[in-house]
Amino acid sequence: MAQHYIPHLSAKTGVRKIVATRIVLVIAVVVVWILSIVFRLVQLQVLEHDRFEQIARDRQEITRAAAVPRGLIYDCRMHELARNMGVSMVVAEPRRIRDLASAATGLAAALELDPAQLKARMANPERRAYLVVKHRIDPKAEARVEELRINGVYLVDESMRVYPNRNLASHVLGFVNMNGDGGAGLEELYDKDLRGTEGIVALDIDANGRSFRGRVIRPPRQGHSLVLSLDRSIQYIAERELAAAVAEHRAKAGTVLVMETDTGRILALANWPDFNCNIYNTYPADLWRNRAITDLFEPGSTFKVVVAAAALETRLTHPAEVIDCQNGSIRIGRHVFHDHRPYGLLTFQQVIENSSNVGAAKLGLRLGEERLHNALRRFGFGAETGIDLPGEIIGLVRDWRSWSGLSIGAISFGQEIGVTSIQMLTAINVIASGGYRVRPYVVDRVIDADGNLLRTTWPEKTRIVSPQTAAAVSSAFEGVITKGTGRDAALEGYRAAGKTGTAQKIVNGRYSDTDYLASFVGYAPLPNPRISVLVQIDSPRNGDIYGGKVAAPVFKRIAQQVLLYLRVHPDMTLPLPKRTPAQLAAASKDLIRNATPVPPIAASGQEGAAVEAGSEIVFRLPGRSVAVPDFRGMSKRKVLARCHELGIVLQPNGSGVAVFQSPPAGKEMSIGETCNVTFATSTAGASLRSCVDANTQLAQSAVRVTAAPSSP
Repeated sequence: MAQHYIPHLSAKTGVRKIVATRIVLVIAVVVVWILSIVFRLVQLQVLEHDRFEQIARDRQEITRAAAVPRGLIYDCRMHELARNMGVSMVVAEPRRIRDLASAATGLAAALELDPAQLKARMANPERRAYLVVKHRIDPKAEARVEELRINGVYLVDESMRVYPNRNLASHVLGFVNMNGDGGAGLEELYDKDLRGTEGIVALDIDANGRSFRGRVIRPPRQGHSLVLSLDRSIQYIAERELAAAVAEHRAKAGTVLVMETDTGRILALANWPDFNCNIYNTYPADLWRNRAITDLFEPGSTFKVVVAAAALETRLTHPAEVIDCQNGSIRIGRHVFHDHRPYGLLTFQQVIENSSNVGAAKLGLRLGEERLHNALRRFGFGAETGIDLPGEIIGLVRDWRSWSGLSIGAISFGQEIGVTSIQMLTAINVIASGGYRVRPYVVDRVIDADGNLLRTTWPEKTRIVSPQTAAAVSSAFEGVITKGTGRDAALEGYRAAGKTGTAQKIVNGRYSDTDYLASFVGYAPLPNPRISVLVQIDSPRNGDIYGGKVAAPVFKRIAQQVLLYLRVHPDMTLPLPKRTPAQLAAASKDLIRNATPVPPIAASGQEGAAVEAGSEIVFRLPGRSVAVPDFRGMSKRKVLARCHELGIVLQPNGSGVAVFQSPPAGKEMSIGETCNVTFATSTAGASLRSCVDANTQLAQSAVRVTAAPSSP
């Protein structure tokens, strides 16, 4: 049977195929479109979620640093030397201010700024979001700014460094600049420790850039605090006596250092002129430098300690040797060196007592250039002492191979060499400490904001000369005060030793006939020194120029007061110090204001004093002992009353509540003995409580001792 072609059926089939294809394509497009949307959503919501969230956050909120208070600085008795005070700074958001010109004029008037400069700062495109108009404004300026009611201008809390004692220890403490950075002294050296961790505050903003809500992202954390070796009272004594001496002698400048002999702890460091740390920027920058560690000078006769000790140590002389001083002159090469007086035959000790240049030069010639140079380096000259203050220089000690024919004679009595004050004190202290060179330091320990001990400075000693050599030189130094050029340094009730020095200053490359450096370096009391003291008066203009007349009396006044303050018992075989009732009252640290007086039972020497019937009389018998109670947490008044009941003597330090005591609680002590109790407040109290172990170890003098290589 024949097949017939039907055209309309073939057309229908083609249409269906086309429709089906199109449907598939549409579905595919839709699926791809949906997958693309899903992928994009996954990309936005998952893969890049953090980035877009940050973009949104940046548009909806701003972050600001929260002010962080610096760590405090205390003296060794926990008195505050540097603290913080809350103040305000003026901040502007120029993009929110409608009339910049009017706002700039008003703010400039309120803050005493230049209107044109302030307007230019506010118009700066880079400062449209945030501009610090002025730091640390006073309360009156705060009130004037608030009265302006400018939208986009507000006050922000910040911390300002305050030094309650103003000029006291200014060259040790330094200052903090307007940016909050340490600019000098300990503030600069320990800036990372003191500055703390800044907090972060987030502020939500609306579409117009106005902040309406804030939250703390990271709270600020106060910096670490420093506890110094400085004693505020000893520092005051040093500065007062130095200023008086500079005024008396119409001098250009001066320096005083007081160091604890055995440990190297600096108890006082004073320079004149000084500056007020609170307003440091009103003083010339030249006054900020710490002369005790940055200024170079020729030491003069105080330097004879090196040649004397080195000659004894190498057995090139002995204390009883008689040295011919040749009627006060000696020729070395083509130059003649002279004494200030024509001395003849002098013993080794008399050479030191009378400060003979000729005798010192002869000892230097015996040593020779290399051995003398090695002695200089062993005593610490030509190198940093390691004191924890910024800016210390190493001084000037040339290699012995570059010395001229005159150098060995000149160096023997302190010329042709440059030293610093701290180097000179450290060298003399070698004799005071029995032959050890100690590293001087200022910071006893570092504590955190919670009072936990972070770091402690341990005394470091290096043996330089033998005890026998140190004793021989010390005997000669005592003779300087009793029989030699330093008679005006003699103390009342204490034996002392030291060395005078008078050095010509170099002006325009030549030794000056009018400018001198008068100095005295000594220690007391003998035979076990507690303190070593350096006094330097630069360019005295009142007639006297010699260290024995200008600097020695200053040493006497400072050492006398410091030893009494430290309650060092005087030698009863010597003339005792004379103290007036006014001096005794001024020196008393035991006065408690508004304390309830304790009436005496009977006045001394009054027999038959009336006693009320039924009253109880308690007699304190010598030799009886009592157990020391735990005073921690008690006020000074309660501790004093308890000590009175027990018959023991209270030696208080600081103020506030008791945080440390010696002897410890429970220990037996005899009636009439002294109990030392340290009082402190707030953070200081926590600091001391956490540092009891460190204090105990320091009191036991756990020192690191190293031996220096012997000289050839």
